[in-house]
Amino acid sequence: PRTRELDWNLRGLSVTAPHKSAVLELLDWIEPTAKEIGAVNTIVVDDDKLRGFNTDAAGFIEPLLKVIDSLSGSRVAVIGAGGAARAAVWALLKQQAAVTLFARDVDKARTLGQAFDVSYESLSSASFTNYDLVINATPLGSGELVDQLPATAKQLDGARCVYDLVYNPIETRFLQEACKAGCKTVRGLEMLVAQAKNQFELWTGQTPSLNVMHHAAAAALGQ
Repeated sequence: PRTRELDWNLRGLSVTAPHKSAVLELLDWIEPTAKEIGAVNTIVVDDDKLRGFNTDAAGFIEPLLKVIDSLSGSRVAVIGAGGAARAAVWALLKQQAAVTLFARDVDKARTLGQAFDVSYESLSSASFTNYDLVINATPLGSGELVDQLPATAKQLDGARCVYDLVYNPIETRFLQEACKAGCKTVRGLEMLVAQAKNQFELWTGQTPSLNVMHHAAAAALGQ
C-alpha cells in the first residue's frame, strides 16, 4: 500500500524496470504522453501529489535522430515488451516507422503489439536482415544478465543500425556483435543522458549542461 509518510523536500523519483507500468496506479496525476505509452519513469513530488511523466520516449529518440536523418518508413525491430519497449515503440510510431516487436515471451509481445497495433514475433531464431534499425529494449547484457545476448552477429547481419538501451556496461556485448555484423551503433549512454536532462528540468525547473551530465555518467560507469 502507498504511504504518505514521505520527506516532502524530495523533488522527485526515477522509476526503473520492472516497475514503470505498475507504478501508474499509485500516482495522483499522469501526463497524457505517459498515459499513451503506458509507462512512467519519472515522478515529480508537487506538494502532497505524485505526478508521473515519461522522459524515456524523448530521451530515446533524440540521439537516434542524430544518426538516422529520418525514420519515416524505416523497418524497425524492437526487442522487448516492457516499459522501455513501450516508450520506444510509441516514439517510433510518432516518427512513422514500421515497427515489429520481438520478445522471448510471445504473450507479452502480443499484449504490447495489440496495444500499439504493431506486428510481433518470437525472438527465438529471429533474423534481422534488411531491418533499418534493431533496438534492444531488454535488460539482457547488463547486471546478472551481462553475458546474455538479445541477438548475435549472425542474426544482425544485413541490419543498418543497432541501438542498445542498456548503458552499463557502456560497450555491451550486443554492440560488439553489431560491430562484427558491420552495423552502425548507438549506445544506451546517449539515451540515459538525454532522458536524465529532461528529468532534471522537471525536478528543478533548470536546464543542465548535456556535456557535464555525459561526462559525469561516463565517469560513474567507469569510462
